[in-house]
Amino acid sequence: MEALTTALPLWGLVFARTAGVALLVPPSGVRQVPVSIRLGAAAVIAVPLYYVAGESGPAAADLATYALWAGRNLIVGLVLGGAVALVVWAAAMAGTYADGLAGWSPPRAETGPVASIFYLLCAALFVLIDGHHAVLEALAGSFVAFPVGPGAVTSLAREAVVLLPGRMFAASLLISAPALLAVLIARALLAVTERVSVELACSGLNTMTAPLIAYVAVIAALPAVAYLVLQQFRVVLQQVAFLIG
Repeated sequence: MEALTTALPLWGLVFARTAGVALLVPPSGVRQVPVSIRLGAAAVIAVPLYYVAGESGPAAADLATYALWAGRNLIVGLVLGGAVALVVWAAAMAGTYADGLAGWSPPRAETGPVASIFYLLCAALFVLIDGHHAVLEALAGSFVAFPVGPGAVTSLAREAVVLLPGRMFAASLLISAPALLAVLIARALLAVTERVSVELACSGLNTMTAPLIAYVAVIAALPAVAYLVLQQFRVVLQQVAFLIG
């Protein structure tokens, strides 16, 4: 019983850091997975990581200090997970650009067809390249670089507040480029056919088929989108490894 009482506080700190990652990183971090399941996965993953963090475990502390340490570990986990999640979010943002250009305007931007395809494609690619394994390795290494007890997280906080939003926006523009170009070309070809054929322009057929043709153009651009997503993931995983040192 005494051993359990000693182990639980350390496990709680490890869980706080692991939860930050599990909430954001695929496969558990996709929006289709309920938060309760993500936290359950974090609780399970925190058990083996407890033994990794044990060597750097803090001494006993009062409740206020322990809460501060738990918040610090949550920040570390959120930054590590956010670095990966920004690519997934950027893919969804890229899809909303294509949705708007193609003429789809759903009530909520993230539910647009292209946004959903890009989001799920990005999450699936991350799992296929074993990106979640790389993140788990980085998470385990973070207990050495940033012990669960007292310590500053200034560099990680700066990474989260200053750098990540800008990187997400830049990544969204890069990922969306092939799809936007394909949609623009498709719309240009439709405009040319309307100019050439008066009957076609009067029939309104182009107006009805434009969204479908744009959708086909987006599908044709998916290989290029997947390539750019994979490139972004490689860069992000290298940056995560660099942060851990």
